[in-house]
Amino acid sequence: MAINACDFGWECVRNFGLFQLSMNFIRYYPLAGLAFFIFWVWKKGTFEKFRIQKNFPKWEKVVYEIKQSAVTMVMFSLVAVLSFSLQKLGYLPRALYFDISERGWAYAILSYILITIWHETWFYWAHRLMHHKKVYSFVHAIHHKSVNPSPLAAYNFHWAEAFLEAIYVVPFISLVPIHFGVFIFHTFYAMVMNIWWHLGYEFLPKGWASHPITKWINTSTHHNLHHQKFHGNYSLYFNFWDRVMGTNFPNYETYFDEVAGKKENYEKTPVASEVGFAK
Repeated sequence: MAINACDFGWECVRNFGLFQLSMNFIRYYPLAGLAFFIFWVWKKGTFEKFRIQKNFPKWEKVVYEIKQSAVTMVMFSLVAVLSFSLQKLGYLPRALYFDISERGWAYAILSYILITIWHETWFYWAHRLMHHKKVYSFVHAIHHKSVNPSPLAAYNFHWAEAFLEAIYVVPFISLVPIHFGVFIFHTFYAMVMNIWWHLGYEFLPKGWASHPITKWINTSTHHNLHHQKFHGNYSLYFNFWDRVMGTNFPNYETYFDEVAGKKENYEKTPVASEVGFAK
């Protein structure tokens, strides 16, 4: 990429910052907005049987999520610019590489697995920290204004939380060789999963959360329950840390089966949610 090859200076940093900011906005709002439009507006009656919480939040809550998400994307971009600048100045090493043949596809896949594990671990413990009574009200309470979150709540963070959500990549790309394309794919996947967890619908089958194999993979219901009850269900992609540390809500598996079982007995009836948001 041309920006990567530029000499350090104001123009180089500005161009990199604009690239990061535009990439974040162009990726997030269209994708989260499309998920919102399909499931919350256009086809919400069709997907009613998959809905986790029956009611929809007030429209003002969704507007707040949209606005606050912009704060997050600005912070994500600032973290990227800071990391880029420190690497250009020689204060941080950089393990990113741009030629896949340098290490081959097997290593590329391994590096993707490693950054996913690192992200999962960082997220769980940072998330628990943000729920500490001395931190929660100053930082994470912003995100939990969305008790019944929409897809646009995925990036609804206080600026300090956005910093914590972004900074995990810095030590990784400084110390662990990872192809630039693999890294970009990881950030895109992380965003997609975040939108998915905030979608408000559960499509996985009954029994998923208690099956010996699939119980280790998180669900939309898992994170939705976190928004409802707050202090528990802290993990991200996988249900490893919550199970090991005993921080799953005790009723998670039974609640998941209740939600997933709704579609088995669902009968289409007119509901208030089909005609608009809560007033």
